[in-house]
Amino acid sequence: MSRIKSLSILALSLSLLQPKFSQVMAQAPAANQIMVQAAQHFQFASDGPLSQVWGRAPEVPRVFFPERLPAFFSRTIVLDSDFPREARLSWIFTGREGGFTVELSNTTVRVYQRYNDSYGLLDSHTANPERIVQETMALAPGPIHSVTVTLDAHLSLSVLVNGVSVVQQNCMLDVSRHQLLFQGPFNRHIELTGSLLALQATETKISIDATVRHQTIYGFGGSPSIPAYDSLSEEGRKEYWHILSRYNLLIDREYPMGTKLRPDMSNLDNLADAKPHYYGDDFPNGEVSDFAYNAQSLKLGGKVIYEMWALPSWATKDYTDPDGKEHKDAANPSAWARAMVTYARIEKERTGRAPDVIGIQNEVQEPKEISFEMVKTLRRELDAAGFKEVKIHMPDASNTAVGTEAANALRSDPDVWSKIDIAASHEYDYQNYFADPDRFDDQLKALRQANGDKPYLATELAVNNIRLQSSSYRIAFDMGQLYHKNMTLMDAIGLAYCWLILDVEQPSFGATRSLLVPDRYHGDIPVASSYQLRVLGAYSRHLPEGMVRVDASSSNPDLLVSAYEGSGKTRTVIATNRGIAPQSLTVNWPGTTWNEMERVSQYSENNREPIPAEIVIQPGEIVTLSTLVLPSADK
Repeated sequence: MSRIKSLSILALSLSLLQPKFSQVMAQAPAANQIMVQAAQHFQFASDGPLSQVWGRAPEVPRVFFPERLPAFFSRTIVLDSDFPREARLSWIFTGREGGFTVELSNTTVRVYQRYNDSYGLLDSHTANPERIVQETMALAPGPIHSVTVTLDAHLSLSVLVNGVSVVQQNCMLDVSRHQLLFQGPFNRHIELTGSLLALQATETKISIDATVRHQTIYGFGGSPSIPAYDSLSEEGRKEYWHILSRYNLLIDREYPMGTKLRPDMSNLDNLADAKPHYYGDDFPNGEVSDFAYNAQSLKLGGKVIYEMWALPSWATKDYTDPDGKEHKDAANPSAWARAMVTYARIEKERTGRAPDVIGIQNEVQEPKEISFEMVKTLRRELDAAGFKEVKIHMPDASNTAVGTEAANALRSDPDVWSKIDIAASHEYDYQNYFADPDRFDDQLKALRQANGDKPYLATELAVNNIRLQSSSYRIAFDMGQLYHKNMTLMDAIGLAYCWLILDVEQPSFGATRSLLVPDRYHGDIPVASSYQLRVLGAYSRHLPEGMVRVDASSSNPDLLVSAYEGSGKTRTVIATNRGIAPQSLTVNWPGTTWNEMERVSQYSENNREPIPAEIVIQPGEIVTLSTLVLPSADK
């Protein structure tokens, strides 16, 4: 058994850069099963011609592998002979923000991750800014004959030598290319030769049973920061609505005026009264309505969901529950319900339509008696004011555990539960399972059971854990696994990201909390904050309102699949490869001729492609097949 020595992390705290979650190590494919031939041969000689390197001493010419690495992968090099005693071989993986290196000698394996995207990361490197953030040294389990490097969907980097695991690290970095550097004494002839093995696609069959039908799609969207939207130029606002239409993100989950709201509600849309939210040193984003914004969303076929968070003082009261516990500033159901009805009236006057849904309260769990009264009073007051068509969704918790408790509490009173139209919750506790997403299934199943027969809306999905605050595609892909679980385990009728647009200076806040950010350096237009937009788009773009999810199964557990059917036999299949091997897909859905195929990866932003004779999905990719033909303006 190899002895592993963890070295101290240099300069940056690993606890701030790496998620401390339990890891499930991916099994590397056996060399004699999938990797059956050499993709590229390499040969080094220590006394051969040298190459000049800017900022460093001359070195033996490197070997560059031309492939673009997928988000997840397993790659193996095999040596033709024993590793020379006086040599060193570095297998270097690079990406936009940094990379990692597997450094080999004849007895040791050193693996270190580095960030190099800023001169603020100055370390000991002489040629470029760089800082090592994680480093492990291990003894090789005998003479080195093969090395396998695996980067997987569990935010894990693992290294196997001769098929034996020697190093495993947490890793959020995206890498795209790799190369070999050989070092040895220039005054002696030492050779090292070997090959990078090729990886063949596995065959995966997808079967559809359209006779088994599940939820009907309601829509997709999120909350706009109105101050961020207001900062866009006229051209930027046109582009903003084009993006929302292109991605079918037309649920406008309002983040309305809260504590600053006047009793007469005359300042609902007064931008100067927006209650500020601060993210780091960014400029404030706030709670405020914009009826012109709402009207534009409705014009494009969208919906408005209205729900307050912290309530103004005039809509609260002190309350003592039956157990004698005092609650300061609990909701005053009658005053709060009148405010909701007033909003519905103003919304209809200003936009031509009342809100589609009103939520009880955002991330606040009122005492049970207060919550029950809020539901009953709201339904009664809406009906009396002529808003019988406005639906009510339950108070949405910040996580599924509290959401389950809330749903079970509401169900304890059948009269109250009957007045709830839509179950709802946030799912921020999913972040505790990014390294092993399937462990989150039990929480979702418990919430699904608590919701009973109510349709479910995932009202706020995002990343806000500082240890995951990265623009990494691998982080966005983990959110994609959550979208799949919502569609298949929760029968979700819709998904809403936390923020549609957020005004930020510090990019990591935008990359994780918002889909779009204003680009003030290119004319104040909205741009994707990270890979989050494209991953959500893989699910939203070809799922218009009214499509119904039908049963779908995959022969490979690493290929997540869901299928949908709409009127006129419109059909969509979404396939997500979370494995480490490419998969060749066969889709068994009789009578289906696909008209569109889109691919999402760290290289493909919902790119349309011709339907190929063989559909191959790379590790970390999401492929959407559909009979729907999106408008030509989207192409």
